[in-house]
Amino acid sequence: MSDVMIDKDIETILGYRFTNRGLLEQALTTKAYSNEHHVKNQDEFRTIGDAILKLVLTELLMEKGNKTGGTITPKRVRQEKKKGLADTARELGIGPHVKLGNGQKKQNHGDSDHVLAETLEAIAGAMYFDGGFDKNKDVMKGWFKPLNLL
Repeated sequence: MSDVMIDKDIETILGYRFTNRGLLEQALTTKAYSNEHHVKNQDEFRTIGDAILKLVLTELLMEKGNKTGGTITPKRVRQEKKKGLADTARELGIGPHVKLGNGQKKQNHGDSDHVLAETLEAIAGAMYFDGGFDKNKDVMKGWFKPLNLL
């Protein structure tokens, strides 16, 4: 039995139940928090999460009728920038679940574009390691559909 304590609401918000909840716990943990509590943080998931979200957004835009790089790239880039990812994270409501360091809490970093965007990338990476791409891509597409990328 794992000693990882995850609020099940975050899994409902994400639309995905983790087999290994430790991956989710790590994805929600900022570097500042990990430095204070000596636990793993989201860093190792962010790079692959970034790549996965680019692919998910590209597929979603193609499904919506965008067929060329000239139409896909500007829309995808707008959504994958920190502000776009942070807005998605806000819409999902993941902010309250992010583990922040004491300094981050004092400076209200929990709602910063930087923290929210990096956490969303980390969550995507953790989902990939937990269940693979094919199992999760439609879940991730659902995060962006309400934003109407057309």
